[in-house]
Amino acid sequence: MKPLVICVMGPTASGKSALALDLALYFGSEIINGDSMQVYKGIPIGTAAPTKEMLRQVPHHLFAYLAVDETPNAATWAADAAAIIDKLASTGILPILVGGTFFWMKALFEGFSQIPPISVEFKAKALEIIETKGLDGAYQLLKEVDPDIASRINALDTQRIARALEVFLGTGSPLSKFQQAPPVPATLAKPLRLILEVPREVLYQRIEQRLDEMFEKGLVAEVQSVLDQGYSPKVRPMKSSSYAPVVDFLEKRCDWQTMRDRIAQDHRNYAKRQITWLKQEDGIRLDFQDKEQAFKVVGEFLKSAD
Repeated sequence: MKPLVICVMGPTASGKSALALDLALYFGSEIINGDSMQVYKGIPIGTAAPTKEMLRQVPHHLFAYLAVDETPNAATWAADAAAIIDKLASTGILPILVGGTFFWMKALFEGFSQIPPISVEFKAKALEIIETKGLDGAYQLLKEVDPDIASRINALDTQRIARALEVFLGTGSPLSKFQQAPPVPATLAKPLRLILEVPREVLYQRIEQRLDEMFEKGLVAEVQSVLDQGYSPKVRPMKSSSYAPVVDFLEKRCDWQTMRDRIAQDHRNYAKRQITWLKQEDGIRLDFQDKEQAFKVVGEFLKSAD
């Protein structure tokens, strides 16, 4: 029988981590991270990672295991998550996958084309192109070497532009060519997607409240600590919505209110993009506050597989 997996999905600040914990405690489960920012060590505040108390209550996997100057990728994460799912399922434990990086979950269950490993040398060359030519110059180069990919990604998406360039540099073939091959799922597990729905105005209130809590917990000090350790402000997490404005504040390029307003707006924009993605997902849509219904749905899912 295929392993079963519960996927807790929803926009940022919808309460995914809390529901995942409630489900794990109720069903004796363990939690697997599906958020590309919560993989980093030392920055739990701005990434809204599970608290120490939450981590103590049930085992959590694939959280806080990379240094901030490392770059995660969907393929490696999917392989790691698949191995954990298989291990837990073999011992009768129900895995619960939670996070907001829905592309990673798609890669895990639906797969993507197999691309040869790209060496550190070519990854560095791609980043060097972005550094020397600027993001627009790098995007224009991508339009020349891989116009198909360039037409499908945002011209401001540094990570995806770098990925497409490094593949071309490392293989001599455009990324779009590899993507024409049939996708290969990382796991054959059967997922139940629980999609949390929150009224837009309520979600925006929750984003504002969570941001206030981030500042109270020491968001600015968290960023200062990363910089004090010698990391560049250009490492991936420091360029994200929770951190880039703080870097600008610390380097006196903006005032406190501007910093806060930028983070709040970026979080709202991120939530909008997630909501758009989730409209295409096939899953059970739940009111974000209805924990009992979530328990019922998961229980029925488990019974149907017996």
